[in-house]
Amino acid sequence: MGVGATLQWSDIARNPREVAAAVERDGEARLERRGEGAAFVLMTAARAAATRAGVRIAERLLRNSLVHAKRAGDLDSLLLDSFPWLQFIPQEYRPEFAAEFVATFEACSDLEVWAPMERLMREWRATAAIYADPELAARLRGPFDDDLGVALPPEVVIDDAGRAQ
Repeated sequence: MGVGATLQWSDIARNPREVAAAVERDGEARLERRGEGAAFVLMTAARAAATRAGVRIAERLLRNSLVHAKRAGDLDSLLLDSFPWLQFIPQEYRPEFAAEFVATFEACSDLEVWAPMERLMREWRATAAIYADPELAARLRGPFDDDLGVALPPEVVIDDAGRAQ
């Protein structure tokens, strides 16, 4: 279900009753801001609670699906059906993805903060893209023409007061 009405940020100050009516009618409304400001979504408390409950239900279902699929030896096909790009990740790394996915999903659900989940998926998709391009994967494995050798530890210089510079 998409966001209901799209309103302007200034409508909150000019027509708060209209904004409230739109949110009550549609369950939520998108508030656009001029310039570079991020848009907001305003929703009823009941809709927010229902959304959180739905995410928790999905979390339990997903976690249990992964556990049962792992027991049945079918985890790989469950993940591939859900994330087709995983076909490019070598099979021996897919259980690592599954473990990270479930742990991150559960933690994000508990905190109600989803940026780590988005980052995890972005990073694994980027890894899949590297494996999907054999030329790029080979270049990233090396050897590197511009290798300057072993990095030396930094030299610490102490000033007259005994402080590291």
